[in-house]
Amino acid sequence: MSRVAAGIRLLVEKARSAMRMGAVDLGASMGLVLALGFAQNLVLARILGPEGVGHMAVIYSTMTVASLLGTAGLTSSILRYGAAAPTPAAAWQVFRTSAAVCAGISAIAALAAVAFSRSPLWVFDPLAGKWIAVAALALPAQSLGSCANHFLQSRDRMRDKAVVEFTARLVTVAAVLLGAYRWGFEGCAVGYTLGAASGGLIALARVFAGRPREAAERFVATRELLRFGLWGVLTNALSLGLVTADIFCVSGLVKDPAKVGVYYLAVQLQQIVGIPMRAYLDARFPEMTRRSVNPPALHALWRRMRWQLVTVATAGSAALALVSPFALPIVFGKDFGASAVPLAILLLGQIAKSWGDAPGRAMFAAGWVEGNFWLSALSAVLTIAGNLALIPLFGIAGAALGTASAYVIWSLATTATGNWFDRARAV
Repeated sequence: MSRVAAGIRLLVEKARSAMRMGAVDLGASMGLVLALGFAQNLVLARILGPEGVGHMAVIYSTMTVASLLGTAGLTSSILRYGAAAPTPAAAWQVFRTSAAVCAGISAIAALAAVAFSRSPLWVFDPLAGKWIAVAALALPAQSLGSCANHFLQSRDRMRDKAVVEFTARLVTVAAVLLGAYRWGFEGCAVGYTLGAASGGLIALARVFAGRPREAAERFVATRELLRFGLWGVLTNALSLGLVTADIFCVSGLVKDPAKVGVYYLAVQLQQIVGIPMRAYLDARFPEMTRRSVNPPALHALWRRMRWQLVTVATAGSAALALVSPFALPIVFGKDFGASAVPLAILLLGQIAKSWGDAPGRAMFAAGWVEGNFWLSALSAVLTIAGNLALIPLFGIAGAALGTASAYVIWSLATTATGNWFDRARAV
């Protein structure tokens, strides 16, 4: 009985710890976001079919790249320096300065996305390219909303972040599904624009409602925010090799929107399963930033986190991989049964990636964004090279194999680099 009582006390203490750091709030929000994402993909698959989903996949991927460039990496600056700020007023200075710069850059990024989609350089889905101009209208509000979400996270306001993210996602999903139901692919594109813009404004309003009353004190110079942001945007741009490069490679090489749609569903389901890991990493980031002044303490933390992440990733990925061959044709339609093979491969890569997520986030918390940049450069090169080599041989399964292989190598390299970085700082 004593062992049972000790086990119960341990579970209770773990639950209390999770609540204190906001993991419960973020986990609940991420769970609802997961359900919304699943519902959106299900309904779109039924309404639009593989071809329509393929068109939307190219739009989503293009706007992901444009959104990254539009924030200029300043979300990374907000997260890092906002968490390190000693007072609310100092943190507010970080957010206000970063958001003002982001507003101008995101407008330029929107214009660049439109120009690219209308230029001879656009070799992807022609129909999707025509609707990029509509989707780009949401980019400034979307980028500012991303800044707001990162600010909430940096200040341990996990419940606010959870509410904002879920509300924004709900608005976007509702707009996308309504547009798709009434007007098909074109309505879906318009719904995405209206929903994404509304979601960004909701996040921004939440942050301004809780801004500090005292005058903002200068904590970090604008040039330092931009320097850190520059490394951040370069890092995140290369990290897109693990998120969107395969979509573009399939679109450019296969030239079949239906196959792009089949592969995109596999990518979306793999990312949905990864939501709990992202919630856990977000919840623990402020603590990692505080521990970054003590390298042994930070090292011990991310080593514990690594095993927890792998456990969760393995459980979720194995469950989905086992049921997907039977469930996908029934739930999404028989045309999407072909998503099962690339999905299983991507899920194996996700398990491998979870091994390197914690040390990668620890290096970022310690301010060494340059290390993450070079690791992301490695992953981007491997992903694109793997896709270009394997898609002509194996189709969409080759895209999944190239991406999953890059996950494995990135994870091993990130873990080794994290160990080296902690040893170097401890000397």
